[in-house]
Amino acid sequence: MSHPVWYTIRMKMIMKENTKTFKVEFTTAFARSPYVNIILEAKDEHQAKWVARNLCRFGYISNVNDVTELTLADYNETSHAWAYDEDFEIYS
Repeated sequence: MSHPVWYTIRMKMIMKENTKTFKVEFTTAFARSPYVNIILEAKDEHQAKWVARNLCRFGYISNVNDVTELTLADYNETSHAWAYDEDFEIYS
């Protein structure tokens, strides 16, 4: 039986391998910047849209791009756990 700490570290490594980095673009009604980009980690495009909607409460999602190889995410599940929670929805 392995130690729980090693198991936790291994599970974090597996989760890190399964996540991708997405750039979610919002179109807004702001005068100077009609576009707001959010770079976040997610498992797939659906989760990226869900998390982005919870993080950004204005505008609508106009584009989602997979940018895993290009950049690091600004938002991840460790730093913004409430946005990744499936029971949390901003518009409920």
